[in-house]
Amino acid sequence: MAQFICRYQKGERVRWISHLDLKRTLERAMRRAGLPLELTKGHNPRPKLSFGPPLPLGATGDAELLALHLAEPLEPEGLKQLLNRQLPSGLEVLEAWRVPVHQKRETFGQVDVAEYKIMVSNGLNEEELGNRVSGLMESETLPVRRGGGRPEREVDLRPLIISLAVSRTGPHEIELQARLRTGSHGGARPQEVVDLLDLNDDGRVVRYHRTGLYASAGPPTQRRGGVWRRWTRARRSRGKDSES
Repeated sequence: MAQFICRYQKGERVRWISHLDLKRTLERAMRRAGLPLELTKGHNPRPKLSFGPPLPLGATGDAELLALHLAEPLEPEGLKQLLNRQLPSGLEVLEAWRVPVHQKRETFGQVDVAEYKIMVSNGLNEEELGNRVSGLMESETLPVRRGGGRPEREVDLRPLIISLAVSRTGPHEIELQARLRTGSHGGARPQEVVDLLDLNDDGRVVRYHRTGLYASAGPPTQRRGGVWRRWTRARRSRGKDSES
């Protein structure tokens, strides 16, 4: 038995498919590839798969994470190629690495920070956006209302926004780099940041792209200057374990 982590890309052609449909697509690709998937026990066996934090609907990303368990070991590069032959356009495994047998099996429960590029087009002044960002980051609280399928509640977004930075990437586009809390214990959504900055008006086009997922060290009050481990570069930190 062996466990692998895959980093994959969700591109423009598939950015409007839901996380549930994405999971189904990836599982079908694994079956078509003939991977020796390890199954759960019980009356309805399922492949042992786990996924990183879901992308917001309509967003793209190249730091998406998938963990899978195989009943037989494979070479990481071979696993990557087998999956990519079966994946539709817009989905691609960028790298794969094996979790060493002596380590505890990886889960994504410690992933608690996401990094985004938020591209804003059509007539936005860079200085004006910089002033809005400064005002937002200087706020003590940033209450937002959340509801959906649950009773509506108020959430303070300020402790969930780690950093925001502004840069111009073209004559008609400004990029906002956002580092936000994420994970099962709560987080900020990039769309909420855009709403707080009042960027959805005047016919502007806003696109979201996730560039990194991190597991931070220490309690929340120490994370801002703490040690960051980038999951998209985890293979490098493991040395040659992926080749064992």
